[in-house]
Amino acid sequence: METNKMKISAFWSIIVLTLLFLIPQDVFSQGPPPWAPAHGYRAKTKHIYFPDQNFYYDVERKSYLHLSNGKWTISTKLPSIYSKINLGKSTQIQLEIGGHTPYIYNKEHIVKYKKPKKHKGHKHKH
Repeated sequence: METNKMKISAFWSIIVLTLLFLIPQDVFSQGPPPWAPAHGYRAKTKHIYFPDQNFYYDVERKSYLHLSNGKWTISTKLPSIYSKINLGKSTQIQLEIGGHTPYIYNKEHIVKYKKPKKHKGHKHKH
């Protein structure tokens, strides 16, 4: 009985090792997204917040957190609604929030990182 368990364990070990050598390594390490800065992010950065689009990127899980039909959704690929935006040129805020739900602070982030509106027209004297 013990010999059969050892044979089965050895068999699966060989299968796993074989698959590790056959599967291209870039499948496991996708690297940074194309919009990420060349210099990378600080070690403490857990999430990137895109205030202009109001979504997050989870650096550790390499996933996007975005609103879809009023609910926060997670996706490993950039949501299609943002595909035509050059995120490399978009405002990026590095957040050090632990966990994987930075959106629980979304109302505060919207206010804190809101771009000041440019005044058009006449200048007012005070």
